[in-house]
Amino acid sequence: MRGTISKKGNRWYAVIYDGINSDTGKPIRRWVAAGTRKSDAERVLADLVQRKYGGEPVVKEKLTFGDYLLFRWLPIQKTRLRETTYDSYARNIHLHVVSALGRKRLVNLTVEDIDHFYAMLLTDGRKEQRDGVNPGLSPKTVRNIHVMLNKAMVDAQRKGLVARNVVALADAPSSKADAQRRIKAWNANQLGTFLETISQHRLHPAYHLSSHT
Repeated sequence: MRGTISKKGNRWYAVIYDGINSDTGKPIRRWVAAGTRKSDAERVLADLVQRKYGGEPVVKEKLTFGDYLLFRWLPIQKTRLRETTYDSYARNIHLHVVSALGRKRLVNLTVEDIDHFYAMLLTDGRKEQRDGVNPGLSPKTVRNIHVMLNKAMVDAQRKGLVARNVVALADAPSSKADAQRRIKAWNANQLGTFLETISQHRLHPAYHLSSHT
């Protein structure tokens, strides 16, 4: 199997020459998305060539991310996971992943797609409304989704459905994001109400001093 790398727009691809089309007599070329860096495309191409000569399967299927998760990967997990874990995976895939990335071709999924997906979940990923506002998911929940997707893509790469695991390269929310999200402060009016309410309390001077420091 021969190949090269090519750039379209700001994306690099590994272009694989995989024989001749018997109907047209023209070379068969498969384009495998590799990311925004030339070095990424070179690594993907080298990996595909190594897989081919090692007798491993290479990327060929026109499979969407949603179909892979729902019909290939998730059914197998039902026999491997605890019921609660499986239910959590199924719920997150149906509620969040399929609607955002389900129609994306599995082989065309990029690190940027995953990064943007996580950012969207953090800002307005919650499905139910709260006082007319659609808040985001917690960083912990998004990290759990990241762990799930990473497992799915590890399996996809092992089975030759993708050339690389783009989820492993994405930036999941850190544990610090949880702490920052939990920190909330009163505004001036709320602080004033609190200080007025405890005006007769013996510790009022201490609270007043600390709140104005």
